[in-house]
Amino acid sequence: MKKRIAIQDLRPDMYITGMDQSWFHTPCLRHKWLVKREDEITLLRSYGIQNVFIDTEKGCDVLKASPLQESSEPPSVSDNTPSPPTLDIDLNPGDIETARILRAEAISTLDVFFRQMEIPLTQHLIKIRGVVSTLLDGLLEHQTAMVALIQMRRFDVNLAAHGVDTGVLAMAIGQEHGCEASHLKLLGLAALIHDIGQMRLPLNLLHQVQPYSPQDHKLIQAHCDTAKAMLNQFPDFPEESKCMVFQHHERLDGSGYPKGLRGTEISELTQILSIADTYDAQISGRCSHPPVPPARALSELYRAAVAGQYATAFVQRLIQLLGVYPIGSLVRMNTGEQAVVVWVHSHSSLTPTIKLLQNAAGEPYDEQEIIDLSAQIANEPARSIQETLDPQQEGWDMNKILDSLC
Repeated sequence: MKKRIAIQDLRPDMYITGMDQSWFHTPCLRHKWLVKREDEITLLRSYGIQNVFIDTEKGCDVLKASPLQESSEPPSVSDNTPSPPTLDIDLNPGDIETARILRAEAISTLDVFFRQMEIPLTQHLIKIRGVVSTLLDGLLEHQTAMVALIQMRRFDVNLAAHGVDTGVLAMAIGQEHGCEASHLKLLGLAALIHDIGQMRLPLNLLHQVQPYSPQDHKLIQAHCDTAKAMLNQFPDFPEESKCMVFQHHERLDGSGYPKGLRGTEISELTQILSIADTYDAQISGRCSHPPVPPARALSELYRAAVAGQYATAFVQRLIQLLGVYPIGSLVRMNTGEQAVVVWVHSHSSLTPTIKLLQNAAGEPYDEQEIIDLSAQIANEPARSIQETLDPQQEGWDMNKILDSLC
């Protein structure tokens, strides 16, 4: 029988099935396990959890004393028992909160910078350099959380948000590739303001949902030249970063713009920026294109890389960062159930943590269970991801689903 109890009544050998807080705000990767030690309960209290749900068929009831209090012998625990909660490096609430603050402050500063471009001053550029350094420091300590947060807030077409998210992804790819810190800062600076030229474009063009006409495409492509002219107003703006901004729509096969550069004519840092920009633009829905599911965006990027547009090695770095099934991916399980990916583990990209949405008959679950596919319980159905789905076609509002995690 399942029941709700106060945290002060929780004892070792009770089986937890849920809490009064979202799993994302607790130190636990999953909310179902057999409590083994008092320090686990202390950890839950420290995160402000006041009530938990227990299953008395899988563990002790409130009225039953813990065997630990009656015997000096340790309780026998089945090998199939789920692991106790740990502050897993892949899911630290403190990291997520830090990442959220860093992102919000960076977007705010960048938004102010864009609005001050009518009268560009050297001190404005100094602030943006400071944002790059702060984000880079944050990536060194909280890379998993910062990259994950982008996926959880992916339907944001704001120019500043796109710049910050592209910057985080680009620097993370560069970091994984082994770029020097000085190069990462140049890359980050370019990524933050890579679309600054769009400020000179008509707003109705940027917000247009219909496909662009040939004339519209010409206007959009002009934002690279416009950006170069705007950045020339800053005598101290690094030439390397300026070149990246100007060339971030170039492609290795010569199909890009504005110059149609090919191969080694495009620097590696510019190639990284191009990949980060393309991915974030796809999942956000920019420039007359609707949002694309993250798994499909990665698949399309990889196909484009194989076709010669992008460096395959850099696209593979992005896939390693985000997982084969990135956060926010709608998936169908081998059981016929539908679920959303809510966390990706660095140690097992093919077995992320999912949130069940509906059963095989298409009926929504009243209680949407969180399941870590990399640590499934032996006596429950073995679930695996069968395919990715399009949320729009399946009738899911991913904005609401992702908002519920934060």
